[in-house]
Amino acid sequence: MKTGSKSTDIAEVMQLIVNSEFEAAKKKVTSMSASVRTERMRGSLAAVNGIIISMTKKKEGSLPSWDEERAVRAAHQILKSEMLDDFDKGYSETLVKYGKLTKPAKPQA
Repeated sequence: MKTGSKSTDIAEVMQLIVNSEFEAAKKKVTSMSASVRTERMRGSLAAVNGIIISMTKKKEGSLPSWDEERAVRAAHQILKSEMLDDFDKGYSETLVKYGKLTKPAKPQA
């Protein structure tokens, strides 16, 4: 596999989530999970899996609120910690990337 293809796959999964294609996102995560070799990538997969579960529950109405901004703020705080391992970095970085993907662009003044 080419270098960087895993991060491309994660980006594709996040785009599927943004497009509310949760089943396709779940299938992609499942297919990727067998080939993960690093703790950072395991963290990224855990993050997207959690986002999929949360968004599915939100869609079903069993999760009353999902505040992307709050999740991103928490992820930024985690990234500031000096006690991070690679799993934590992958998880937090993925949440931050997802937050940027879902945040509407600010109008230019």
